[in-house]
Amino acid sequence: MTNWGAHYIDVAQWGLDKDETGPVEVSNVRVEYDPQNRFEVPAWSEVTFKYADGKRIICGQSQRDGTCFEGVDGTLWVGGSSAIQCSVRGAVEEPLGVDDVHLYKSDNHHQNWYDCIRFGKYPVSDVENGHRSATVCNLGNIACRVGRTIKWDPVKEEIIGDEEAGKYLHYQYRAPWGLPDLG
Repeated sequence: MTNWGAHYIDVAQWGLDKDETGPVEVSNVRVEYDPQNRFEVPAWSEVTFKYADGKRIICGQSQRDGTCFEGVDGTLWVGGSSAIQCSVRGAVEEPLGVDDVHLYKSDNHHQNWYDCIRFGKYPVSDVENGHRSATVCNLGNIACRVGRTIKWDPVKEEIIGDEEAGKYLHYQYRAPWGLPDLG
């Protein structure tokens, strides 16, 4: 979930206009671990991330990589290398109008990074967006570990009412390493 999942969850958060926040609940936890315990991450999982406005992201490991948006009019799938498929005939092929929403586009992440340094722009996905997407993935992993629904406060960035799950947010660093206290 924290490998390619971060990329696809980032697209989902962007598409749902959730770059500045996170889910309030992680539920419907279904997980399978390797029966021989050869590794500690799930061999397969599916979790649902619910946001304060009721929007949801269902994150599952499947045969098809990418992000699928489901709406009342159809589905839109976005995959790697700018692959896009839409069930609404003509929706992808028709050019955007002047008044339509135009998203920040980057065909080359390295060049985007250089351009941002050179011209003082924000990159297509800045550090805050990356942090929020990685947090969603980590919350999914925590819910898989504890095997139950967890509640999340996206403002305080705390797990609510679950001490066991909350312990997975931090760990003891090996001396002499640590993080500075910014509080």
